[in-house]
Amino acid sequence: MEERRVIRTMFIFRFLVLHASITCTFAADTLSANQAMVYNETIVSPQETFELGFFRPGKSMNLYLGIWYKKIPNRTVVWVANRNIPLKHTSFELTLIVEGVLIIRDATKGDAVWLSANSSTASVRNPIGQLLDTGNFIIHEGFNQEEPIWQSFDCMTNTLLPGMKVGRNMVTGIESHLTSWKSDDDPAYGEFSEWIDTRGYPQLIITEGGKIKFRGGPWNGLRFSGAPNLKLNPFFIITFVVNPTEIYYQCNLIDTSVITRLVLQSNGQVQRLLWIDNKQEWNPYFAGPNDLCEQYAGAATLTRPLFVNV
Repeated sequence: MEERRVIRTMFIFRFLVLHASITCTFAADTLSANQAMVYNETIVSPQETFELGFFRPGKSMNLYLGIWYKKIPNRTVVWVANRNIPLKHTSFELTLIVEGVLIIRDATKGDAVWLSANSSTASVRNPIGQLLDTGNFIIHEGFNQEEPIWQSFDCMTNTLLPGMKVGRNMVTGIESHLTSWKSDDDPAYGEFSEWIDTRGYPQLIITEGGKIKFRGGPWNGLRFSGAPNLKLNPFFIITFVVNPTEIYYQCNLIDTSVITRLVLQSNGQVQRLLWIDNKQEWNPYFAGPNDLCEQYAGAATLTRPLFVNV
């Protein structure tokens, strides 16, 4: 009897040790200079809205660094860092170096496989990486969150969250746009992009490769005229800004309790999704283009927008 009790105790101890090794979460929402985060650790935003860490998409065995909703059961990824650079094993770690740059590196060899771009010309002394409850991961100097050195919102993947800007900063030259995943198992750059065409009067377009598949039409003050299904609603508002320093469109919440995202799917369809908590599922609120009448009939070809180094 005593022997069984000892064996049971040893089994429980081994289980707890194993479980602890599978998921280890940072106590804070920040990553300090020269602090490393390994594959089984995560960073969580202050209100536990979002989580940053390494994950495997779908049925893939490859690892990626991403951001997802913390409290939604089925992992919903909203941002991916190393989209075209899948990690084949778990000996990789995320580090913020003193120059204010994020690096994913092989801890066994020391080789960097991905790094964030630093568009700031200011010198950096005390960089801090922080995950916000908006889903934005920012790098800032000291406690100055208002002027980030780098932010994931500038390097969006296939998902538009409230507060993100699709468009162009005319001062920095940064072009922010959505690009589809290749598939549910592969977050690499797909064929479809949603961005702002700044030639003539700026308008929203969707391209497949270099060909325009859809034009949103001119902004009429409430919506893009070529997207009649976008109607007023009690959940969010869409704004479109054109001025000498930037051109962008943006979704902002009216009701901050609402969880919503816009996704450019791998087939080129754009979906607006709302999280229904009592059903524990994403509900499609809008999807388009719906038919050929909404697709662009011209034969125009554009150079694919420049991808920001993320």
